[in-house]
Amino acid sequence: MGAAVLIDEIIIRPAEFAEAGALQALIQRAYRGESATTSWSHEGDVAAGERVSRADLERLIRASNCRLSVAAAGDRIVGSSLVTSDNAGQCEIGLLSVDPDIQGAGIGDRLLRDAEGQSATHFAAAQASLEVLRHKAKLIAYYERRGYTKTDLTRPYPYPVPTPTEFLILRKDLPR
Repeated sequence: MGAAVLIDEIIIRPAEFAEAGALQALIQRAYRGESATTSWSHEGDVAAGERVSRADLERLIRASNCRLSVAAAGDRIVGSSLVTSDNAGQCEIGLLSVDPDIQGAGIGDRLLRDAEGQSATHFAAAQASLEVLRHKAKLIAYYERRGYTKTDLTRPYPYPVPTPTEFLILRKDLPR
């Protein structure tokens, strides 16, 4: 286990361009590789390699239809979330990640609530959606406990993988 992090000491704020490298490393640890195997969000059982590039993160930081946030404990980035608005009234939440060494401390809950708040206040969204790999039953249950419901919509995994899989799309109405 990594160094203890108190949830009260976590600050959620917009990602800065200079943090793209550290943010990319955190997301990689949460989604891929050996460290990700303890993470709820890991995709290591589906795909290997880079989850998101530094250049992609830099583009997202600059995009007017996106809000890329970090959870920071001092100068250490310990989590991330992305809110994207492509349709009036709706936002998609993604790249929700927490350093695998400190998962279970409530950081993911705070990031999710913050992303929902940004969806409603910054983009005037009435609904948020997110995608979860179909076989991640614990992760789907986590989001359902937070008010998300499964839809009939799916999206294939976007990269070639040995065993084809898909994302389920979950939605939640946001308070106004």
